[in-house]
Amino acid sequence: MTRFKVTYGAPLRRYVNKHGLQEKLQSIISLLGEDAQEVLDWAEAEARRRKSEGQDGGESVTGRVVFNLIAEEAAVRLVRYNQSRGRLTTKSQVSQLTGRKGEMPVLYQEAGVRHPQEARNLRHNIFHQSFLALVSHLFPGISTSVPTTGEGLTPDLIITHHDPDWTLCVEYKGYRSVALLSESEVLKAMRYQEAYGSAWLVTTTMKTVRSLYGAQLSSEELVERGIARLERIAKKKPFTDEQREIRGISKKGIKQLEKVRGINLRCRVVSADEMIESCHLAKPLKALAITTGLELADMLEKAGLSEQATQVRRIMKVPTNLLYSDSVTSLRLTS
Repeated sequence: MTRFKVTYGAPLRRYVNKHGLQEKLQSIISLLGEDAQEVLDWAEAEARRRKSEGQDGGESVTGRVVFNLIAEEAAVRLVRYNQSRGRLTTKSQVSQLTGRKGEMPVLYQEAGVRHPQEARNLRHNIFHQSFLALVSHLFPGISTSVPTTGEGLTPDLIITHHDPDWTLCVEYKGYRSVALLSESEVLKAMRYQEAYGSAWLVTTTMKTVRSLYGAQLSSEELVERGIARLERIAKKKPFTDEQREIRGISKKGIKQLEKVRGINLRCRVVSADEMIESCHLAKPLKALAITTGLELADMLEKAGLSEQATQVRRIMKVPTNLLYSDSVTSLRLTS
């Protein structure tokens, strides 16, 4: 860690000594680099201004304000430094080096960089809007809800119809088309099918494992064969970004499959057309429907929803870090 010689006032010194933040302060100064003194001078001037305007009072409060301001600036520079070298900045790293706590997407925005979670949220939300347009066209009069994370099993969408009454749960997988849909995603959908009776796994990938397992799914077979298949993929040395993306998904899938050994589930797989027809008859099949990205885009085109079909194809083709939208939020959906 490079040390830079700086001077600062008594309020910050007393605050740091009182709370044992000497190492954090040295780390912050190192992150600020050669203009650390300039940042410290600005922070102390800003703290004095707030105190004079009655926003903050007392020497201890002034010291805290100065520390928080320089820690915030150091955290922003840490994000930019890591980004310039293709590294992800983690919440624990920021906390360890600066003491700053808070939401990483907010910090990334302050640094002028889009956080990976924000980018994934945008992909998911574009997909959500397109699929919502499709089901609203297919099933007039339905109501939809987005379950809140942490409330047990949480599919991405619940479709409810009244008079006659029926329910269908939906799980999205909005990957680029180069990514594979692993057995772990199918197992998650099987859990929803067991809980809700009828489930629809809607994806933007062209590569599903549906053809490997036939019309009857067994969780034991999915786990054993899935781990073996994903391990073969994960062992291959990646040379391109796409290969690294697939390898990362494979490794994550292996961990997820190992966690669900012994859940002992079985279910039937049907086509989306069969599931849709059964919903029109008000008797959704007690089964799991799985749809690929091209199938979904084709369904949207047939429904006269060409703009939404184009959005699905965008998700399939465009890398996450290049995806953007002027109309769709990148925040997590909550209702």
